[in-house]
Amino acid sequence: MLRVRCVAALALLLLGLLPGSAPAQMLNARRLGMGGVVTSDNGDHSSSNIAFRAVPKGTMGSSAIPIPLGLIQYAADHPTFDSSDSTFNIFDALNVLTNPPLTIQIVKPKDVSGDISVYIAQDSLQIDLADVKRVIPDGSMAQGGVYHLGGFGAGIRNLFVQVGPIVHVKNEFTLSDRLRDALKDAVPFTGDTRYGVSDDARAQAAIAFQAGLALRAFHLPGENEKENPDPRRNGATAIYLGAAPKYLLGLAYGDAQSEAGITTGDTLFASSNPVTFDMVAQTRHATIGGDGGVGHGFGSDVGAVLYHQNVEVGVGLNDFLSQISWKTTVRRHVYDNATNEFTTTEVATDEHYVSRIPVTATINVAKRMGETTIAADAVAGELRTTLHAGAEFWLGMWALRAGTYRDANKIWQGTAGAGIRLGKLGIDMAIATHSRNIERERGAELSASLSIY
Repeated sequence: MLRVRCVAALALLLLGLLPGSAPAQMLNARRLGMGGVVTSDNGDHSSSNIAFRAVPKGTMGSSAIPIPLGLIQYAADHPTFDSSDSTFNIFDALNVLTNPPLTIQIVKPKDVSGDISVYIAQDSLQIDLADVKRVIPDGSMAQGGVYHLGGFGAGIRNLFVQVGPIVHVKNEFTLSDRLRDALKDAVPFTGDTRYGVSDDARAQAAIAFQAGLALRAFHLPGENEKENPDPRRNGATAIYLGAAPKYLLGLAYGDAQSEAGITTGDTLFASSNPVTFDMVAQTRHATIGGDGGVGHGFGSDVGAVLYHQNVEVGVGLNDFLSQISWKTTVRRHVYDNATNEFTTTEVATDEHYVSRIPVTATINVAKRMGETTIAADAVAGELRTTLHAGAEFWLGMWALRAGTYRDANKIWQGTAGAGIRLGKLGIDMAIATHSRNIERERGAELSASLSIY
């Protein structure tokens, strides 16, 4: 039982230290081969810029269907999730949970392993975590993002409606300086010292009911527009605009701010209770069918894209000014070390609270020169800004791609890919490096997808 509790406690600590991987795996191999860059015709469509809805698909526009090759690799070789198994490695298990095995892992980071050393004396405690020190960050770790989980919709000409769920989560986990030094640098624990952690977490879910309009607002024909109606490649000057207000039906909201720690005594291990524990947390929540009921709010997606002499410049704002009003219940939870019990106090009931869904801004540029496309973008969200750049070159039915991107851990990665197109169908493959693992070290994966042109 003690082993299970220790494993669970370590898992919770490591989950707080996981890298912020909101974007997660990119399963569109065409786009991944170009460094993950956004354009109006490489499968992104309206997910980054709602104005893309109004742009003609063109001869090179495509959508992607992922091919989950990684499941074959996982079936042949996967970690155990049984903590009593001698081969159990909690880091391998957590990496599977945070990175579903949908791509083939070509290069895996070095396993986190090695013996943990503990040196104990009456007034001395030093812990050497060996390889585990690699996963402890230098500062606080923030993770989360805004997730639009599918849905359905319909459109007539420039008008469209759609309904879909939206989830926003954020968690910021911080070790105190003294605890970080003790765990990361094996600095000995000392007496009369507090070693603490703090956590700020929030999550909310809603259903978005959206109606929008996307249209061409300005048009100056290009020289060969009659032969090629695609504004990306016919030299035309055109501006496309899109706007879609949304009503947000809030399903659930919750947040928690907590601090916890241990304070050592005058002399380590001088008594049966060498440390004292403390913990205080304040929570706020509302949920459909429970305390506070549903929430109500509004938001919008807006975007614009300009084409001029085969140059594309787009700006998209998703969840612009989105917020939800709730009637929340607020509680305070305090741990009493003397009685070894938690006490909960209800601070407020049906307290009005407005939560916000953070905006995601995407700016992209692309230049098309015959069969070659060069593109770059910047995507700014609540926790991070990612950068992507890449190129695509077509030679008949064959495509070659290459790119680079700065990931959520601020590490520059490289990508390369190729594809073949047979009429309206294509097969694309891409190899990309990444640090999307608990070790925050570089790995490499192979992704594959079908393209529909």
